[in-house]
Amino acid sequence: MLALAFPPVDLWPLAFVGLLPLFFVLKRTRVTGFWSAFRPGLVAGAAFFTVLVYWIVFLGSDVGDDRVLMASALLLLVLLESFYWGLFSAGAVLVDRRTSLPDWLVLPLMWVGAEQLRSLFELGFPWGVLGYTGVSIPAAVQFASFTGVFGVSLWMAVVNAVVLGLVLGRRRPPRVVALVLLLSVPLVHGTLTLSNASWERTVRVAVVQPNIGARLKWDPEFKELSFGTLETLTLAAAEEDPDLIIWPETATPSYLLRDANDLSRVAAAARSAGVPILTGFPDLVFDAERGEYRSYNAALLMDADGTVRGKYDKIHLVPFGEAIPFEELFPFLEDVDFGEADFRRGDERLVFETEDVRFSVLICFEAIFPRLVRGFTDDGAELLVNITNDVWYGRTSMPFQHAQMAVMRSIENRRSLARSANSGVSLFADPYGRVISKTPIFERAVLVEDVPVATGRTFYARHGGLVAWLMVGAAVLLLALAVFARRRPATRP
Repeated sequence: MLALAFPPVDLWPLAFVGLLPLFFVLKRTRVTGFWSAFRPGLVAGAAFFTVLVYWIVFLGSDVGDDRVLMASALLLLVLLESFYWGLFSAGAVLVDRRTSLPDWLVLPLMWVGAEQLRSLFELGFPWGVLGYTGVSIPAAVQFASFTGVFGVSLWMAVVNAVVLGLVLGRRRPPRVVALVLLLSVPLVHGTLTLSNASWERTVRVAVVQPNIGARLKWDPEFKELSFGTLETLTLAAAEEDPDLIIWPETATPSYLLRDANDLSRVAAAARSAGVPILTGFPDLVFDAERGEYRSYNAALLMDADGTVRGKYDKIHLVPFGEAIPFEELFPFLEDVDFGEADFRRGDERLVFETEDVRFSVLICFEAIFPRLVRGFTDDGAELLVNITNDVWYGRTSMPFQHAQMAVMRSIENRRSLARSANSGVSLFADPYGRVISKTPIFERAVLVEDVPVATGRTFYARHGGLVAWLMVGAAVLLLALAVFARRRPATRP
């Protein structure tokens, strides 16, 4: 049920009650050991993630990838993510059985602690974080500029826990009052915030959605199709006099900086349009120390006069899709081949600068990691640009879920978002997470908008790490209290 709160179904009210079945089971579970406490979360997580990320099976459908391999990848991903739900379940039961702390405190804090954990480290994958459903109700989640997406998760989990108390018949009048306040205070705050929305200036930005299939994109015979489509759409965008034109991730099907002819075509397009062009492209760099070429998923800014202004190499790569995790720690993993792109990780956050705006690029799923994006705004980015190529997943829910997560970064950092996706969803969002315009998927399109530019830094942008660790610390403190507390006498449900 909870998975339906996410796009494309987008039944966001379910986020406020979707945890009730699991919470109820945890309160009624007869605990005989770790497994009996761990199992409810594991089972619930497996059901949730199977429905939410089923699209893994369709990865590469345009190029005919092995369905058995993709089904195995889905199984492993579901098991990994469900493991954290199991940890939540076991931890919540332990604290509940050993302390007298209220459910509305224990369940939400343990929930957010588990969500934080599964977003960390090399295999971090915060897909399906509860707080992302709040993007559909921007008037209610403006407090994310203080707490980030995990603060929104905490709020929603508290509402679930309070409703649980009502279902169980506990102190109903006070809980009804608490529920009204929990729902109304964020809404009032958000409404006031939006009514007083302001920014310093606007910049006119164009995003290009070429909608080129993966099979055609990397076939040398169709290189002309790719460049011709990009050039045509760029000239169409230039008619609306933008200050910046954005092409999607790996828009150019060649190693631009090693192919003078292809690089000159991008330069010619920028000169013809009279506008800087940002494009995604695969880069190939010779590593003299290793004596080998290394490839990067990169973005390049071409100035209006046809000169290269800078290049950014993607920092957070997709595990098993773009690189094998932990290769740098265990070099022997470099010989493992799952058919991944084998990109290398960039090591520098970069802020591009034109005459009109300073911006940073989030390549593909970099947009789902709050910590990385906070770093870009800390470095001075006034605009967030997300370039991606979600064509690999076909007409599934993935492109819509991916776009939703990117928009949350606007609310957290009070930065407008310009998103160029090869096959959609391309969009613009203002610094408050309100979508200005967007495209359907699998259509060729150009969007041009005057995008607000805000330069102030939010509390979350400045102290987001502290907020995150305070939440994790609270969950750890609850566990410590439970471990050292005397076991409470068993009570009949």
